[in-house]
Parts: sequence; structure tokens; C-alpha cells
Amino acid sequence: IMFLCGTLLILYNFTESQSENLKVVGPDAPLVAVAGEDLVLPCFIKPNTNAVDMTVEWFRLDVGVSAVHLYKDHQDRNEKQAKSYIGRTSLFKEELQKGNASLKLSAIRVSDAGEYTCLIEDKSWSDDTAVQVVVKEQQRQKLEAEFEKMERFA
Repeated sequence: IMFLCGTLLILYNFTESQSENLKVVGPDAPLVAVAGEDLVLPCFIKPNTNAVDMTVEWFRLDVGVSAVHLYKDHQDRNEKQAKSYIGRTSLFKEELQKGNASLKLSAIRVSDAGEYTCLIEDKSWSDDTAVQVVVKEQQRQKLEAEFEKMERFA
């Protein structure tokens, strides 16, 4: 029994120290996208750790608390997702086992610009990283807007 208790204690300490060494990381610089294109917001657990059994939550705080995407209990749970993101977000499910919790945001809008948070949680551990997104208008849209302004003054 002492051996069993000792083994369990060692295993517990090992898993505790393993989870303490995990870190969620994202890009160092802001991501720049053009309106209408798709964008991948990078988010990884380092060292690479299987995230299939973890909760992955993407949200924005710069516009109030806005739910962007939620993966929990092995599936997407987007019942409380902000309306502007419905049908435009996805995770790379096959990559979760490698610690990749990156978010694909489709058909980027100018209103998507801002700071996103990727939060990954396990039973005994959680960490997050911020991802800054800058969105530029399509060149054609800019030119049309400028042309309309010029017509008003002509």
C-alpha cells in the first residue's frame, strides 16, 4: 500500500509539474488581413500537448465580452456565439491533438479588427494568449468610396 501511495503521489506531482510547464502562445505581431479574405488566428500549447480533451475558447474583450468560438467536450458549442461570427469560425480539429487551437475566421470584415483571446483550459490548468487583428478594406472598395466622394464635389 505504501508503494501504491508513493507511486500515485509521484504520478500526481509529475502531471502537476507537466501542466505548470505548459504555455499558450500566439503571434508576437498583429495579424493584417484584407476584408473579404479568410484569416487564421494562431494559438498553440507549448510544448505540443494534446488539446482534444481540453476546452478552447476564443473571445473578444475589446467590444464587451463577445463569444467568438467555443470547443468543449469534443465538439463546437457555439450557442452563445456573437451573431457576427455565426458560420464564419472553425478550429482545425485534426490539429488539436498536436496542441494547435488556431481559429479560422472566414470572410473577414472591417468590424473583425481588434484583440482576440485564445483561452485553453484543462481540469487543473489554464492559460491564454492575445491575438491582435488589423483589417484593411479591399482596394476596390476604397477606390469606389473615393470616387463617390469626388462625384459629390463635382
